[in-house]
Amino acid sequence: MKRNLSDYIVAISVIVCSIILLGALTIALSGYRLKKPTRTLQINYEDVTGIKVHSEVRYAGAPAGRVIAMRHLTAAERTASANKKDAVRITISLDENVPPLPVDVTATLSSDTLLAPKFVALSAGSSGGKTLVNNSAIEGHPAYGIEQITAAAGPLFENANRLLDNLNLTVTDLKGNRRGQFAERGQKSGERIQGCRYSFGNRQHIHQHDGQAAPATNERVARDFAKPESGYDARQSARRIAR
Repeated sequence: MKRNLSDYIVAISVIVCSIILLGALTIALSGYRLKKPTRTLQINYEDVTGIKVHSEVRYAGAPAGRVIAMRHLTAAERTASANKKDAVRITISLDENVPPLPVDVTATLSSDTLLAPKFVALSAGSSGGKTLVNNSAIEGHPAYGIEQITAAAGPLFENANRLLDNLNLTVTDLKGNRRGQFAERGQKSGERIQGCRYSFGNRQHIHQHDGQAAPATNERVARDFAKPESGYDARQSARRIAR
């Protein structure tokens, strides 16, 4: 009987310890804290994709707290905000060892790698200036991950495609103009060649006429020179040749 009771005690102790360890592990993984945060900061963002409650907060790269709340901005809050595109407000808790935040602190969403979880990154800001009061609200800067880069590059790719299309049209127009110029030059060259052929034919006709007229001219000169009574008159012979 005593042995059976001791076995029950051991089994119950193992079960209780397992429950305690499971609860502690759950609290550690979820980031839940039993102590109420005393230092908080509210940050407005346009988009908080990748951020959730209990996401890590880093100050100058070192762990500094957790995200404890997240909600959508109301229509009145969006209208009153300096950035009309803000849509979400997150609340972060800061550890006690984090120094006071300067007024020029910046809050961005970042990650160690493309596949790593995102976290809220707080810059160190300038030292010696004014500091933010507890639970202040500041403007956050969106993350520049692969999604944002792809979205921003979309219009650039569209403009590049339009530029290539315009370039293709310009090259096609240039080819058409060149072909038209070559055709016009070929037509002009053909007209010039035809004119040269016509001029050459006229010259051949003139030479043939001169060759036929030369014997008649010589005959007239010899006949005038053979007349003894009148003598040879060069002027008269020239006039006959001209006729």
